[in-house]
Amino acid sequence: MSPYLRISLIVTGYLKTAELLVSVAHKRSGIEWMSKYFIAILLSFLIAIDSSANDREDTVCGVIKEPFLFWLWSSTAPGPNKNRVSHLEFVEPSKFQTSDGKTLRGYKYVSNDGHGHRIPPKGYVLMALGNAMIADQIIGHLRLFAENYYDVYIYDYRGYGNSEGKRRINAIIEDYKEIATVLNESYERKLLYGISLGGAVILNVIGFGIEYDAAVIDSSPSLLSSHGCPERIDPLVNLPPDASKLLVITGDKDPVLGESMTSELREVAQRRGAKTVHDENFSHPFMDHSDVIHKQRMKLVLNHLLAQELEGNDE
Repeated sequence: MSPYLRISLIVTGYLKTAELLVSVAHKRSGIEWMSKYFIAILLSFLIAIDSSANDREDTVCGVIKEPFLFWLWSSTAPGPNKNRVSHLEFVEPSKFQTSDGKTLRGYKYVSNDGHGHRIPPKGYVLMALGNAMIADQIIGHLRLFAENYYDVYIYDYRGYGNSEGKRRINAIIEDYKEIATVLNESYERKLLYGISLGGAVILNVIGFGIEYDAAVIDSSPSLLSSHGCPERIDPLVNLPPDASKLLVITGDKDPVLGESMTSELREVAQRRGAKTVHDENFSHPFMDHSDVIHKQRMKLVLNHLLAQELEGNDE
């Protein structure tokens, strides 16, 4: 379908909706002068939501619902602040150019020995964030991955923080497929780490068939289709038949994604060979109630991602 025909159909649909709403408003209020104003505002908002996006940025979870929810989630994320990372040795800006011309910005925590020396990396860790987070908030928490000789990459999702583009789940998933594909060309070991929405993104990367050595999915929903998204992007649908490379973590005190939203993914993953942890003290990732619990959680993540390496050292 051509972009012009697509936009024409969208405008026609929105116009009919607007006229119906205005008709109802007339009957209730009798204020005729509001009709043109109301239609103009409604059309401007809805058309801007959809027609300005490229194919990658098409809404797939509802033409109003998806942009609104991403706007709501991103509005709770803090603004970018270089001061959060300026004191961190071996953390440097990183950017990625997507195939549709958008620049994603984030950070790279460079492989080092923890004593001031850069070390050639054994591989990479790619982290996908939750939907109310940005890169400069989290990169500092990933120091131990870098000090175990891995380059660590973390990006603001498109439309978040310093990254360009529109906030759309399909686009975010496609971005991470591309990032992982490019990183795989330069590194021997390939480690993936997704939290909350980021776990859904990482499972879509895995479901696409991109090579990886280990992955952690922490507190991610089992389904997105229950919120109007297509089943093809459901985390459960993208769970591999052999899930032995995965660790799936959930928490009993998670106020964001409760047991009813995460348990199916964890249970099916376990049946397919994944390691699973459901901890009575865990909240949502990076929201644990004490630093001690947070460190326990991060140790689980680190140990799983490095497990093959540690086993190799024992042999």
